[in-house]
Amino acid sequence: MPTNNIRTTASVGYLEPEVKGEAFTYTLLDSLQNSEELTRLASPLSFGSTDSVTFQPCSQPEAASQDRYVIQDWVINSAPWRFQAIFDGHAGPETADYALEALPTVIKDALLKRLAKGSQAEPADISQMLIDVVRSFDDGIAQALYDLFPDVDALLQLSDEDVQSIINDSDRGGNVSAVVLRCMRGTTALISLFDVASNSLWVASLGDCQAVIGSKDDNRWKTTVLSSNHNGADLAEAERVQQEHPEETESILNQRVLGAIAVTRAIGDHEFKIHKVYTDRVFLNSVPGFRTHSVVQDFIKRNHTPPYVSNVADVHQLVLEVSQEHCLVMCSDGLTDLCRTSHEDPLDVFALGNTWFGLLDKVPVDENKALHLLRQALGDDEDAVSKLLTVECSSRWMDDTTILVQRLVCA
Repeated sequence: MPTNNIRTTASVGYLEPEVKGEAFTYTLLDSLQNSEELTRLASPLSFGSTDSVTFQPCSQPEAASQDRYVIQDWVINSAPWRFQAIFDGHAGPETADYALEALPTVIKDALLKRLAKGSQAEPADISQMLIDVVRSFDDGIAQALYDLFPDVDALLQLSDEDVQSIINDSDRGGNVSAVVLRCMRGTTALISLFDVASNSLWVASLGDCQAVIGSKDDNRWKTTVLSSNHNGADLAEAERVQQEHPEETESILNQRVLGAIAVTRAIGDHEFKIHKVYTDRVFLNSVPGFRTHSVVQDFIKRNHTPPYVSNVADVHQLVLEVSQEHCLVMCSDGLTDLCRTSHEDPLDVFALGNTWFGLLDKVPVDENKALHLLRQALGDDEDAVSKLLTVECSSRWMDDTTILVQRLVCA
């Protein structure tokens, strides 16, 4: 039971500007109570060789987690494959929900076609397949919008009321609204594909979720980062966007694409990928719409030569050594945010990975490893952890956090 109630100014996470500095009530818990509350909130599960958690402590409906994840076992040509993915949605859950529902099947069908009739594919072929499928999947989201409004000139002739009557059809099944919202919202994607028979692993990343593999030999973990940091704060990504738009000094502004969005690669977010007339005439007439219309109206003035946000995934592939023990950690950026001492410093995923694998060695075999990583990321100070778990605030004070920890068993 709670040991005390404390009134304090909670310096936790990224509270909205309008509520920063206010005093919030939270419940001080002891170590056992913190662990019990975290277990309740994080929904720890185990699926075969993978442990998972997904966590957002704010209970307000509008702050509900937009993280999604999926774990599937496939049999292809009588051989086992393991598919896993994390989708970190932003601006709304619709695109993440769509990716969760549809993308695994699209990837599986493409893999079946590539490996039809027992044929063997080179690892590079599978890597390219993942790139092509993700790109095509995202292009299909935009194409569905183009199918609704194929003629830009005709779209410009429609009144706001005409557009609204077409796209806001929730009272008529909502199919058109769903098409529009999948374009407006966005999600990162982190995908792993493990071919057990060949001990081959592929990791595709789009956005700022992270994946680190640990391989143990002589009782020591060697870690390798298998993801990219597709974010405007990453110098290489910022330079790539700027080089693609050399005449536009505000393609990256304040470490954000067009001064508005942090991620530089994603599924959805088509207000950064297609002609701005669709944002002005369609997206801004959608109900539900953007959280703040003025922000959108500001950045679309900079949209001259789209796309600015890419749908091209980075793919890492490796073959695991049978003689070693292997473990893969995949996470949304909520975990890396929790683990960083300062957001002013560059993200060092390699260093974080070494920390994570040092902790995993201490987790009992029968306990959820993802839950342990989350608990350690929240900190050792029970008072600080209590704030993160129980602060009474209507705005979210930390990012959604999803973690998958997979023990890779070689054939």
